[in-house]
Amino acid sequence: MQILRLPPYPISITYTVPDASTPYVFVIDDVENQSITQETVTSTAGSKVTLELPVEFSKYDKSYSLAIYEEISDGVLGDEAVVEDNLDITRPYIDPASLGVTATEIAQYTEQENLARTIIDNITGGFYNKKTYLETVGQGTDYIPLWERTNKILKVYENAELVYDVDSVDGPALGDYNFLITKDKTAITKDPVAYTDAINRAERKNSNMFVAPSDSFALFDTEDSGNIYTIHGGVGFNEGYDYIFLLETGYKVVPYDIQDATRMLIEDIRCGKLDYYKRYVTSYNTDQFKIQFDKKILDGTGNILVDKILSKYTKSIVKLGVL
Repeated sequence: MQILRLPPYPISITYTVPDASTPYVFVIDDVENQSITQETVTSTAGSKVTLELPVEFSKYDKSYSLAIYEEISDGVLGDEAVVEDNLDITRPYIDPASLGVTATEIAQYTEQENLARTIIDNITGGFYNKKTYLETVGQGTDYIPLWERTNKILKVYENAELVYDVDSVDGPALGDYNFLITKDKTAITKDPVAYTDAINRAERKNSNMFVAPSDSFALFDTEDSGNIYTIHGGVGFNEGYDYIFLLETGYKVVPYDIQDATRMLIEDIRCGKLDYYKRYVTSYNTDQFKIQFDKKILDGTGNILVDKILSKYTKSIVKLGVL
């Protein structure tokens, strides 16, 4: 089932089950977060079960695995699922109800918006609001680079210990540091919870140099050191430390130009203007109907105005690699 993530919230889902007036259990599996939502609902006289999803499902675009089981007794489920489905909750780029009036028109616009959105996603990667895990290792600097458009840090695990949680009543900082996104949105850094003077952050790993033993100074501050000088200052993300960040990434709202591009593509679909493949025929033989296409057929949407809009959002680097 595909649900368009649109107000009013919360979102409700309805399925048909075999028996009326019978308790059934919804089991929704979030594979990425390794969490399961389980709710019991009694079917109606028409053998329908409706579940009002928790608020969390209304915040993010995500796909889930859904199964419905008959409840044999309290907390005991049947051996076989009576319903198995994908639950895909996605925010459309344009509300189909704003384009059509009748139920038939809205259904048509819903199908066409989905197709237009898929075309745009194939070029840009999409304009959704998601939860994303970033798992990395500290490199001995004060920064963790970000490759996704990141809006918020939700949770941070340092060496498997939860040290930051925006939903915690004792947080968000559960240790000595707050985790922040830099102003230019390119990295994550740390700020001490307690007040401190100016911080000179390390953008690169300090060089390791062998130092001869000395009675007058130590590699690090110790109680019996002759002075307070150290070879290296501390860093936010120590080399070799394991970090797992749960981030809110993507777009909180759909940009207006993407809404315009979607609207234009929908109009092209309705009017049959997307037969643009006809423009790229380089060879045509009527004998055996041998047709040869130019490879440009795979580029763009077929609408030059839409292509110009999407060019601003096209990623030049889609995956970090080595040249």
